[in-house]
Amino acid sequence: MSRLTKHLVWTAVTEPAPENARTQFALTATLRAASIKPGVAAPVSNLEALDLDIALPAREQAVYLLHVGAEVEHALMVQYLYAAYSLGGPNLTVEQQKLVRQWRDVIVQIAREEMGHWAAVENLLTLLGAPLNFAREDFPIPKDLYPFSFELEPLTKRSLGKYVLAEMPTEDVIKKLGLEKKIEEIRKYVGGVAAHDKSTVHRVGIIYSAINELFQSPVSPQEPPKVPPAFIRSEDILADSKRFQVRPEEWGLGYKDMLIGIAIDRSTASDVVTAISVQGEGSDIKDLQTSHFGRFLDIYERFPDENGWQPARHVARNPTTDDDAPSDRRITYPLALRWAELFNVRYRMLLMFLVHSFHIEAPAEASQRTPRGLLISWAFGEMYNLRSIANILMDLPLHEHGDKLLAGPPFEMPYSLALAPRETGRWRQHRDMLQASQMCIRELEKMDGSHVGYLRGLLTADQAALDQITTLMGGL
Repeated sequence: MSRLTKHLVWTAVTEPAPENARTQFALTATLRAASIKPGVAAPVSNLEALDLDIALPAREQAVYLLHVGAEVEHALMVQYLYAAYSLGGPNLTVEQQKLVRQWRDVIVQIAREEMGHWAAVENLLTLLGAPLNFAREDFPIPKDLYPFSFELEPLTKRSLGKYVLAEMPTEDVIKKLGLEKKIEEIRKYVGGVAAHDKSTVHRVGIIYSAINELFQSPVSPQEPPKVPPAFIRSEDILADSKRFQVRPEEWGLGYKDMLIGIAIDRSTASDVVTAISVQGEGSDIKDLQTSHFGRFLDIYERFPDENGWQPARHVARNPTTDDDAPSDRRITYPLALRWAELFNVRYRMLLMFLVHSFHIEAPAEASQRTPRGLLISWAFGEMYNLRSIANILMDLPLHEHGDKLLAGPPFEMPYSLALAPRETGRWRQHRDMLQASQMCIRELEKMDGSHVGYLRGLLTADQAALDQITTLMGGL
């Protein structure tokens, strides 16, 4: 059990809880979810409630759930990227390659939008003056925290079915869309194919519905008495936190569909949560083609089943550099292992750049010439580096001898994402990670003659960043 699963309880119910059943501490939304049992399709009318089994005032409930939301968005983004990168290979026809490229582009775009959701969740934590959360569990991830048991796995029709069910909207919207039978078919297919998997697929939207409820205005216009209220107090909403929140022009990279909401009060906080839900689930028929649910559903309907042609490479599930991991996950091919180690270093660099950027006040206008602008620019540069290294890994064998299983990017969480307490210490952290990357690159230069140009370009970029860090540290 992880630190976040300790108090998070998903419970099946048969009817929505009445409004007057609301208690001082309990999360009250009784919400609909897509439940799966092995080989059995659950009826669409199933409901599920999300509760905390610990007494917390409303602000702390919101912080807890926002931490869950941040981990979910982080894990969704990584899992979708792995699935997208797995697509392709030399055995596909020209037409199949064209179709696979289309699917890959769609899934990468969805992953990019999940990053926008992740940034919006961190903005909401900033609004409440709460600690940020850029962490997540390592893969495979327990099912009791997330919508389903998250895994880094090649894209299959079954995994697509899980994505559809996790991103699906409420029962009312499903009915309006006329998709009840289709959802039943997907549940049956996912459950039937995975008879060994006793997981339940929870809707991601349940988490955000519960958060949204806590941001609603009190029924009475007066502030409540000084007892823990069932909504976040006005005094706990920090309008001046806007200057530390990330902005669309900083993180959006020109992508109009990358939603990064800024919140300064109850209303804008609720708008941010609603926007995340609508982009993920869709609210009605006009949102179907643009929502994550609709786009995954479109791919699912065209994707071959296990008996058809295989759009994805034969890559490992949950690859790792851990010496103690099972052999079907452990990367042992020396060149792949070195690339995987470099990938993990660059992944940590990305996360630390993002964490640090939230601790620096934004300038009046977005600029790459400020320390905050540098961090955000470096973070997005790392996204391209991770994609390049992932593609290299998925062409290398997992093991030195034996099967034809390919390696993949491990996305292993670092031992810590904690920032140093002082600003100079934070820049030293970035310096040390850049130097660790240089060490990996120099080892790779001795082993891999096929990617020397890329590795030298990486060294040059790293040295430029190190020079900038040296200059910044001298001015602090």
